[in-house]
Amino acid sequence: MKGRSFTLRAIMSGLLIGLLINVSNTYYGLRVGSGSGMSMVSALMGFTGFRLFSRYTTTRFGAAENVLLVSVATATGCMPFTAGLIGAIPALEFLIGPDENGPLREGFGSLLVWTVGLCFFGIVFAAMLRGHFIERERLPWPGASATAHLINTLHHSAPKSQSASRNGLSSRRESLIGEPPLACVQGDEISDEIEWKSAMNSLLRGAIVSGIISVTLDFIPILHELPLFGHQAASTWLWTVDLSPGFFGQGMIIGPYISLHMLAGAIIGWGILSPHAKRRGWAPGPVDDWTSGSRGWIIWISIASLLADASIKLAWLVVRPCWREYRANIRSASRLAAFWRNRARRRSPPPPFENQYMPIPSEPHSDSDPIPTQRMQWTTLVRKRWESIPSSGGLSALPVLSLGFLVSLLICILTVQLVFGKLTPWYYTPLAIALSLPMAAVGIRSLAKTDVNPESAIVSQFVFAALISHSDPNAVIINLISAAIAVAGAVQSGDLAYDLKVGSIVGARPEAQMHGQIIGSLFGAFVSCGVYKLYASQYPIPGRFFRVPSAYLVLSTSRLLLGQGLPEGVWPFAVAAAALSALATILKMRYESRWWQKLIPSGVSFAIGIYLLPSFSITRALGGLFYSAYTQRRKDREGNLIILASGLVLGESIASLVNLGLSALNVPKLWV
Repeated sequence: MKGRSFTLRAIMSGLLIGLLINVSNTYYGLRVGSGSGMSMVSALMGFTGFRLFSRYTTTRFGAAENVLLVSVATATGCMPFTAGLIGAIPALEFLIGPDENGPLREGFGSLLVWTVGLCFFGIVFAAMLRGHFIERERLPWPGASATAHLINTLHHSAPKSQSASRNGLSSRRESLIGEPPLACVQGDEISDEIEWKSAMNSLLRGAIVSGIISVTLDFIPILHELPLFGHQAASTWLWTVDLSPGFFGQGMIIGPYISLHMLAGAIIGWGILSPHAKRRGWAPGPVDDWTSGSRGWIIWISIASLLADASIKLAWLVVRPCWREYRANIRSASRLAAFWRNRARRRSPPPPFENQYMPIPSEPHSDSDPIPTQRMQWTTLVRKRWESIPSSGGLSALPVLSLGFLVSLLICILTVQLVFGKLTPWYYTPLAIALSLPMAAVGIRSLAKTDVNPESAIVSQFVFAALISHSDPNAVIINLISAAIAVAGAVQSGDLAYDLKVGSIVGARPEAQMHGQIIGSLFGAFVSCGVYKLYASQYPIPGRFFRVPSAYLVLSTSRLLLGQGLPEGVWPFAVAAAALSALATILKMRYESRWWQKLIPSGVSFAIGIYLLPSFSITRALGGLFYSAYTQRRKDREGNLIILASGLVLGESIASLVNLGLSALNVPKLWV
């Protein structure tokens, strides 16, 4: 282990950095339904802070402490998504109508109780799945490996797992601050000091520039909807450009491929299908209307694409081990049949020649006999598996996990009943938590391969729609609440497993990380509720600024699955989108090592481009293209560019609090 793994100073610093990430995720979640764990930024900010104040500390800030800081910050920052404050809660509070027994306006206390109830079982799932996805299965974990490499570089430490770190270096973010290869990490400390200072300067410059631009945009709101394609395209079809520096930074972070895939979804959804639906009379209302406009019409195509993508990934999680077992059995049976054929051939009597020399038959289990070799291999495998099981004091010890799961289950049932007990039966809560486990496995695998945690609630909504009586007046509410619980565990476990992988590479204690994640989640529950209520008190939701697209997405899915039906004319387009999404997902999984699979749009990125306004996708695409063009010329600056982009994202979200204060003071806008 590398130094002290659990310290108060790392916890407090992680909570402070997690507060900033929490604000950022709440802000971008309400605007576009997306967020980021920002593990690399947390590691860099934590190291820089302790380096600047090193003269006031008696013990050097170590790599294991930095891992703990990152774990606490991530747990705090991801709580807006874990608690459903981006999707289900805004849908319940602002979108459902009286015919669905809504809206349900919850006070801060009730919202806090609900959020605390969802804090824990995702942490238990991450610990349960750690042994398989982090220790045994060889997954690339590009982002986690790069974060661990950054921590090792900052602290001049050699990684616990060289292979894992090399895997991280093969990702697009392999060189976060332009440092030398791993073999040289422990070299020149002066060079390393220059690099971390350069990276921190990039982060600060990005945040300051983004903050200034964001405050300016708040005074001139039209710059959020700049009509670059003409007034007609902007007013009628919503084709505008948002000059948000945060969205530009997000495009730089996700890169050109994903951002262009989103733009392709926007072009097809908003440039082709939306005018087509309007012209055919299928969406007669205003384009931006979710009920009668083409925006509410094309969202079903987005939902079909998301559902197909999620279904294929969930099915693959079940089919893949069965297929591997089947192929292994076929190979074993073939080898065994070949062995007995050869054995029978050797033992068959030779032709009766006189005076022929007859050798003595060899022993049944000679050195060439594969049976003892296979038996020895099996014995060795069993022994290794047995030795790999942690002791009773480890993070993955069965008694600890069983007790943790039971406690988290009881807390969740109790809190959900306290807040929504009059509307939803208690037995849906344990069912939702049980459904959350396979969804968590899918999310962790996706995160390990692509750095993207698919947090879609569609699969869980589909399951609960099959269980809920469609005649129940609370059917929509039950579906939203149950799906939110299922998604909470999946989202949280994926984000926290990411940090456990970082700790595995660096050599930090997983028990310390788990304790830090619990503390961070509890603190994040308070912060999330406060920030959410603060934004809701000063901005109309849904409104021109906070459009809550994720809330519309989960609500529309719930209504569809509970019998509302599809709008006129959308059925063939939805089927086509689902088929293409399924095909793209299969191809990308089957040929994940081929370079050309990056050119195939995933169902998720394509769907995001459809249900978000074109202005967001255009700005992200510009950021992705800028990243690609810049790194082609300056490959050595790739890492600093990612840090700069993270500063742009953080700066806008922090500036939003300044803008919120200006709105509370009724400061007039210059040009609406």
